[in-house]
Amino acid sequence: MVVEKNIHIKGKKKLTGELGISGAKNAVLKQMILPILSEGDYKIDNVPDIADVYYMQEVLEVLGINSKLEGKTLSLASPSDISIEAPYEVVQKMRASIIVLGPLLARKGEAKIAFPGGDQLGPRPVKMHIEALEKMGAVFTLDHGVLIGKTDGLKGVEVNLPYASVGATENTLLAAVLAEGTTLIENAAREPEVVDLVKMLKNMGADITGEGTSEIQINGADSLKSTNHTVIGDRVVAGTYLAAIMATGGHGKINGINPEHLPMELKKFVEIGAKLNTGDDFIEIESTNNLSSIDISTLPFPGIATDLQPIFGAALLRAQGTSIITENVYDQRFQWIPEVQRMGADIQIGWQHAMIKGVSSLSGAPVHSTDIRTGASLIIAALQADGESTISGIDHIERGYENIVSLLSSIGSEIEYN
Repeated sequence: MVVEKNIHIKGKKKLTGELGISGAKNAVLKQMILPILSEGDYKIDNVPDIADVYYMQEVLEVLGINSKLEGKTLSLASPSDISIEAPYEVVQKMRASIIVLGPLLARKGEAKIAFPGGDQLGPRPVKMHIEALEKMGAVFTLDHGVLIGKTDGLKGVEVNLPYASVGATENTLLAAVLAEGTTLIENAAREPEVVDLVKMLKNMGADITGEGTSEIQINGADSLKSTNHTVIGDRVVAGTYLAAIMATGGHGKINGINPEHLPMELKKFVEIGAKLNTGDDFIEIESTNNLSSIDISTLPFPGIATDLQPIFGAALLRAQGTSIITENVYDQRFQWIPEVQRMGADIQIGWQHAMIKGVSSLSGAPVHSTDIRTGASLIIAALQADGESTISGIDHIERGYENIVSLLSSIGSEIEYN
């Protein structure tokens, strides 16, 4: 019998100290699949030791690409010929698997991908991915839950995304780098993870301009070559630890993160009442005893990241006054709220808005994580609460956070697995 592991926290401990964070989950998962585009040996450094990396390794394995993670370095070997099919058994574990569609069509002219699973965040349609690839010359059919794509050769086109979707931008990019002619992506995602993906693609010989802006141009290459790459720091993980330190009235320093990757978030931390000091690759935060309520709206970069919405929400549970959170990206990103209400949080939800009235104290309670960021928000709530909390469903947390228990323990939290 498998006994589920939980996280146990005794609250009301002030967090103080330094933490180093690893590479960005939302960057490395896409960089791992670049060997689909070209045979050869690759090395990726600063790779986080998280479950999603192992899940993506499983996807690559069924395609015929071998990979080995040693410490922070992932070595990959792409053979001269690869498979075109990613079955449900491996794809169901992670929504990001859909990203193999574009590069498989680019290199092999065919792809078979089971519809992806992942955590419970409601529908995240792949319609934009498919429409962009169809415009480039791919034809899709759906057969018993398997998406089958075929093309006689992708052609460069102008793709106008109805929304600045990171996934659709990346899938289009990964198809366009080997397509014939020039592809222009209008309303492209500007996230740092997209810029980092392009950096690795350029090292492989791709001809791309405009990354980090809303218009990216790709001139298709005849072939690409293998390369090495170091992943940028994870801004969502950095934001999580900054929020935890602030919410407990502590003082700390996060190393391995570019502050420019959290422009609006850092402004909001200051609005709440924190003092910040930043350098090229660190952010230092000092909390005050009196946190202020604020308004937050999530938007594509450079706006507040939707992944950090539950994190900010948990940090505002005891702030003075009333905070308003507006979720503009994922309509089911409020799954964390019913759980923190069990701890005494005062929150009302209406459509895409949440109104948080700061309370004087929270009470430890048993709570359950339904997705990665809900899990992180519950940890932040529990760190502030009187008494003890037990968080179940932590397999979700381990999909996105490396060594979160030992890291938080190292800066003063009373936290352990049980």
